Amino acid sequence: MKKIEFNFENVGGLAEIYAFPPDDFLRLRHDYVSGSDSLELLTRDNIIAIPVFGDRSFLFYEEKEQAAGGDYWDLSIEGVIPNINKDNQQLLDTLSRGDWLVVSMDNNGVVHLSGSTEIPLSFSYKKTTGDAYASLNGVEFSFQGQQPSPSAILDLDSLADL
Repeated sequence: MKKIEFNFENVGGLAEIYAFPPDDFLRLRHDYVSGSDSLELLTRDNIIAIPVFGDRSFLFYEEKEQAAGGDYWDLSIEGVIPNINKDNQQLLDTLSRGDWLVVSMDNNGVVHLSGSTEIPLSFSYKKTTGDAYASLNGVEFSFQGQQPSPSAILDLDSLADL
């Protein structure tokens, strides 16, 4: 008999997000003994880290869909970068003009690799000052795409170890 296991210390949201261009992807190495997958990159120079803003959940969303051509997974990774400022604009421009693979770690320590070299994710954003003094001023962003398989779950304790 097979049984689905529950983690009763489950919490929502993301803890970390790292985006890198598909050209930097070397391979996804599978360890057949342990059953784990690990990511290998050609370089770390082009990684863009997006810190997670406290008290504002970042979201990883993946849903299996069906089309005439078969199954696919609709993916979205979303969050908010606080405070619209010129210091972040160059990185926002780089992200919005490129294609990306994204490594994200949720608050339970599960690490996902989303996108692929064949079908990378796209980045979009919108800026808002909020509609009141107490509202959040920031950049709402998302990485989105449709992929032929679910995001890979990596064996990684810290995204700083990429």
